[in-house]
Amino acid sequence: MRTSLPLLFLLACGSCGPSGPEAGTSQDPPTGTRGEVGSSADVRLLQAIDWYTGVAGSVDDDRAKALLEEAAAEGDPLSTMWLARVHSRGRMGFEQDTAQARSLARGVIDEIEALARSGVLEAVFLMGTAYDEGLGRPTDPAQAALWHRRAAERGHVLGSHNLGNQFAAGRGIEENPQEAVRWWRIAAEAGDAITQLRLGEAYEAGRGVQVSLDSAQVWYGRSARAGNLQAREALERLDAAQN
Repeated sequence: MRTSLPLLFLLACGSCGPSGPEAGTSQDPPTGTRGEVGSSADVRLLQAIDWYTGVAGSVDDDRAKALLEEAAAEGDPLSTMWLARVHSRGRMGFEQDTAQARSLARGVIDEIEALARSGVLEAVFLMGTAYDEGLGRPTDPAQAALWHRRAAERGHVLGSHNLGNQFAAGRGIEENPQEAVRWWRIAAEAGDAITQLRLGEAYEAGRGVQVSLDSAQVWYGRSARAGNLQAREALERLDAAQN
């Protein structure tokens, strides 16, 4: 578990929108969102994300959900957009509710874009979500990839995860399994349990890397210890096949 909260949200990056350079230049370590903590809602959102991803040391959807709802109740636009994101996906213990997700996103998307263009890292990532899932903006995988890349290159863990997903699927960007693995590895090493599962699957199937059941077991094991049930099942399956 990390020993301190990463700093949040207020580092400017110059031209952060899709009209700027395609890739950022920051080499910040991939420890999640960063910048200067500006409010109690910011802190709650950070904590919610860390419990949701497993970066806090384990996955705890109940704790993440409670923190996110508290932050959104304060009127925080970033937390509200995150609430739209998890409603859209049916994640973090929320029922999937596309209508509710779109309604929440419509109310804050202009503010999210303004924050993103001013350099707020979590907003940069959330613009990727907006274009990826059609939340407040038309679905546009190419725009999603641009925003996800900007977030990833500034060290955003879920930005790295999502960019890897887009490379793996060839969605909005040229398919490239090696690049998918490269970005997944960054997020997995930062502690994201879902990405650890994806990296284990890549090693098991030989997608973007040479087949290595030993490496697959390592990544499945890390994800399982963080509480990912799919990873635990994959690890048990591999163990049974080798015994």
